[in-house]
Amino acid sequence: MNPQDLPPLPRIEDTELFMTVYTHHSLSTGPYAETTYRDSGRLAEVGEKVLDLTVTDYLYRRKPVIDAQSITKERRDILADETIIQWLNLYNLKAKLRAADLTILQDPQEMRKYFLAYVGAVFVSNDILTVQNWIVRLIDPHYTLNSQGFPSMPPQYNAPHPAPPQSSPLSFPPTYHPPASSMTSTSDAPPNLSWLTLSVVNQAAAQKRMRIHYQGTPVGADHSPTWTVRCFINDQERGVGTGKNKKLAQEEAARKAYAPSYISFE
Repeated sequence: MNPQDLPPLPRIEDTELFMTVYTHHSLSTGPYAETTYRDSGRLAEVGEKVLDLTVTDYLYRRKPVIDAQSITKERRDILADETIIQWLNLYNLKAKLRAADLTILQDPQEMRKYFLAYVGAVFVSNDILTVQNWIVRLIDPHYTLNSQGFPSMPPQYNAPHPAPPQSSPLSFPPTYHPPASSMTSTSDAPPNLSWLTLSVVNQAAAQKRMRIHYQGTPVGADHSPTWTVRCFINDQERGVGTGKNKKLAQEEAARKAYAPSYISFE
C-alpha cells in the first residue's frame, strides 16, 4: 500500500480502553507485574468478530459477485498473519506496545491479538461504521462506501463523486422524520431532541461525507466523574456535551452538532 493511500488510524478516546490495548498480558505476572494490569483479551475477542464481519460484508457486496467458497478463501487471505503484521508496521503500532518481554513483537499470534484488541477498542468506543470506514479502505483504498457505511460498487461503475461539502450543520436523513411528540408546544422553544441517538448523527455525517469524531474528558472523583465530550465535524468543533457518563455526554454533543439552530454552542 502506498503511504498516501493509508487511511487515518481511528483514535481510542477512552483512556481505560487506550491503556488496555497497549498493555500486554505479560505484565500481569512475574517480576514485571503491574497492579493496574488490564486484560486486552476481551477486546481481542470482540475485535476478531467485528473484523471478520467487516471483511465478510465487504466481500459479499463487492462487484462482481463471488460465491460463498470464494468469500471464505479471500477472507482467509485478507486476514492472514502477514497482512495483520503489515498493518501494524504501517501504523508503527509495535513501538507503542508495553510488555515485559519485547520478543513477543516477533510472535505473529501475539501481534494478531494486539491488532484485534485495537479493532475491538475502536468498535467499543465508537461504532461499527468507524471500523468499516477504516478496514475497508485498508483492504482497498479506492473502494467507496454508501451512506450506511457498507461497501458499494467500485468507482469505475459509479458517476464521479462531487467534492465533499464544507463543514455545515447536519440535517435530518432524507428518510427519517422525528416523531411529533418530540416537538414542544411553543414555537420559540427548542424541540426535545431525546429521540436523536448517536447512530442517527453518525449516519447523517456519513451521508454528507463528513468526518465526525469525539473527544471526551472525565472530571471529578474516579467513582463518579462528570464527562465533557466535544464533537468535531471535518475537524471543526460543532458541539459540546456533559453527562454522568461518556455516552450521555457524547449524545448531547452530537445533538448540538446536529441541530445548532436549536441549541447554542458552549
